[in-house]
This record gives sequence, structure tokens and C-alpha cells, in this order.
Amino acid sequence: MSIEPALLAFALVVCVGYAVQTAAGFGSMLICVTFGAHLLGIERVVRLAVPLSFLQTGYIVLRHHDGILWPMLTRRIMPWMLAGMAFAFVALEGVGSAWLGLAFGLMVLALSVRELHRLRLAHPGSLVPPIARSKSTAALFGAGVVHGVYATGGPLLVYALGREAIDKKSFRSTLSVVWIVLNAVLLTRFALNGDYGVGILPEIMLLLPAVPIGIILGEWIHHRFDERRFKASVFGLLVAAAISLIIRYTLQLL
Repeated sequence: MSIEPALLAFALVVCVGYAVQTAAGFGSMLICVTFGAHLLGIERVVRLAVPLSFLQTGYIVLRHHDGILWPMLTRRIMPWMLAGMAFAFVALEGVGSAWLGLAFGLMVLALSVRELHRLRLAHPGSLVPPIARSKSTAALFGAGVVHGVYATGGPLLVYALGREAIDKKSFRSTLSVVWIVLNAVLLTRFALNGDYGVGILPEIMLLLPAVPIGIILGEWIHHRFDERRFKASVFGLLVAAAISLIIRYTLQLL
């Protein structure tokens, strides 16, 4: 059986995505969808990437379950994000892939430019006050909408909670539970729609080894590179990829 070259290239993207997430604590799905869209298209990438996510998030939850903030998770995060996902399933059903691709490119561009600006202005040890609860709630709902369409609700979720007094272990463990629940919903929806036929299983198995390889690579990077410069490099690459997506999908719509 011949292996699709684009699928092999996407395996490299998956490896890089999980290396970045392990090194910097964010971005695996965002990187997989942004760069994978050039290779396989957004819809196919999301359906391949969602099953892979359980490998890392499941490991974190099993190993660090004592850090999960259950009250915040059940009373604040999950209700709004699940509501956002439900809205996306109903309101955005049937929207053309070119429009979704253009919207995704614009979103990634805006988020990446914002993060680069924040990194440029940030001072080591400086304290930034939490955002208003109304803005946080809107961001949580928006994160659910984005995750329901692109499986990349992380940036908005981090925006909603990132300035609060949550230690790194609890933050990572709690967010891992969020991704397990939301990606389980997406996986169920894809399966009920018939998106996981026999042909897609070998593709997922081909991509699976890229996740632990990326985690090992990310651990190596984490101990050898300055975190601030590394994040700046990642967001710089995302800006370039987002611009290329915007151009690509704009041309399709013309």
C-alpha cells in the first residue's frame, strides 16, 4: 500500500506540534490545523488530529490528576464551552470549507499578532490583573465555538483563564480534562457522521508515533532554549502560515 506524501508531511507537523506543546505548554492542535490545512485541508486534518490528542492529554490526566480544579472545571469552564460547541454545531453547519478556512486563517493571524505584541511588552516578574468576568465568560463561550469547528479552542481558553492565580500543574491538568471531554464530543459526532471508516484507521496509526516522538523532542527543547524566544518563533511561524491560508482561501472564493 502506497503512503500519501501529504500524510507523511502531516506526520512531521504532528511531531512539531506536540514538541511545541511539550516545550511551551500550548499549541499542538493549533499548529496541526494551521500547517496541516495546507497539506490535507482543514476538515480532514481535524478528523485525524482529534483522536491523536487523547494520547498526551490522557497521560497528563492519569499522571497529574491531583492537580485538576474540579469546581472551576464543572461550574465555570465546561458549561460555557459546551454551550459554545452546541452553538457551532447548529449555527455553522453547512458553511463552506473555503469560508471556514478563511475565518480560521484570520483568527490565527489575530491571535498570533496579539501574542507577539504581548511578549514584546511583557517584563519578567510583572503581574497582569485578571480580565473581567464578563470578558472571561465570553471568551469561554467563544473557545467552545472555535473548538466545535476547528478543535483549536485553546488560545481563547488560555486568554479567559491565563491571568488568574492558577499554578502550572493545576492549569495543565484542568485544561487536559477539558480537551478530553470536548474532543470526545467531537469524536462521537464525527463517528456518527460516518467520518471514521476503515480507510482512516491506517492513517491514524501512521500518525500515532509522531506524538511520543514530539513529546520527547519537546522535553529536550524545554531544557535548552529560552521560553520567551521560543514562543516568539512559534507565533512568528503561525503568522506566516496564517497569511498563506488567508491568501489561499481568498483566491478560492474569488
